[in-house]
Amino acid sequence: MFITMKRLTFILLATLMLTGCSNTLPKTPEPPKLPKFSMPELPKMPKLSLPSWAKPKIPSIDIYKPTIMQGSVLDMNEVNKLQLGMSKENVMNLIGSPSIIDPFHQYQWDYINHSSIEGEIEIQYRLRLIFKDNLLTEIDKSGLESLFADN
Repeated sequence: MFITMKRLTFILLATLMLTGCSNTLPKTPEPPKLPKFSMPELPKMPKLSLPSWAKPKIPSIDIYKPTIMQGSVLDMNEVNKLQLGMSKENVMNLIGSPSIIDPFHQYQWDYINHSSIEGEIEIQYRLRLIFKDNLLTEIDKSGLESLFADN
């Protein structure tokens, strides 16, 4: 019985080894072929629209562009009233205080303006007044061309 058991074990191991070394695998069955399907043509449907009261309201976005006034706002009628020989006090009463009083050039007053109206129209001008002994000696209106064009 012991010898037959050895023989059976040997035959079993030999069979497993021989079948394990083979290059052929069992063939898998081919999957069944499915029939070709096609979608039927759908009938043309009219476009549906919601009534105006049911449509969602999308707010429009407008960018706010503020009016920015920087510097001295001058009126050309008042600037034209300036006369040589006026005192600093008279000039200040007529057109207001200057934008810049330079401590190194105390004889010179500058009225400067840079403004933008609603982010589009830009206004820039400069009026330069020169004093000697507290009296107006020179009026430089060369930077006021944009105001002359507006009036």
